[in-house]
Amino acid sequence: MTVTGSKMFRSMLLAGVFVMMLCTNAYATEEQKKLSYPEVGITKSLLFRPSIGYWWNRAGIRLSGMYLDKDQQDFQLNLGYAFYDKVKMQQSINLVTCWVVGSDPGADYRYGATGLSYSINYRG
Repeated sequence: MTVTGSKMFRSMLLAGVFVMMLCTNAYATEEQKKLSYPEVGITKSLLFRPSIGYWWNRAGIRLSGMYLDKDQQDFQLNLGYAFYDKVKMQQSINLVTCWVVGSDPGADYRYGATGLSYSINYRG
């Protein structure tokens, strides 16, 4: 793939995510007045990790991660705002902070990071 093709693919992907967010908000015609609720589940990014959280109407907190041994750890804390929240699916924007410790052949790493994430959560 060329550099121009790569930029076009990223632009199309970003436009698709934007359209999906607009469409899901269009279907949410009524303001949801949910009570607070806990969540327990599995988070999938590069790894499958257990997660727990709690939501107060549209605001929530989620902690996910795993401890494999003293040299392999990954923990993540999300502070989120759900702009779409139905029985089967939730979409949210999150402020994320994480701590990662690990090693690869020839390299050890430890770092913390903070950023923004977009989450799609399916429930079952």
